[in-house]
Amino acid sequence: MDKMRVEIDLSGHDVNCKNTVSDVICQQLLSLKDDFVERLARVSNQFCPKAVVDMDSFNVDSADIQQNQGTVQVGFGYQSFHDFEDVQTQQHIKENWRFELAQQKAVFELDLPELHPVHEI
Repeated sequence: MDKMRVEIDLSGHDVNCKNTVSDVICQQLLSLKDDFVERLARVSNQFCPKAVVDMDSFNVDSADIQQNQGTVQVGFGYQSFHDFEDVQTQQHIKENWRFELAQQKAVFELDLPELHPVHEI
């Protein structure tokens, strides 16, 4: 499985303060949301092969930090389409993204699920 690596620079911030680190990580992830389009599309594709991600719905909750690692909860919505029913619905996904704290950085190694191509008949 392919991986997506994301590094958030924490230099210039008090890395001993969990609240500060959490705020910086959340703000940076939000500012990088366009970098996650492919990953979010692949995740939503696992539920609906014709899913369209709503990047405006991308949100990040506070990070939970324990020593040199942590998790942050990320959520996003997507539109799912069902041709056989001619129905469109809004779905929402929440994920926990793990990260490591090392050398003034928060480092994420996110899985990139395989794409499942849509086969039209």
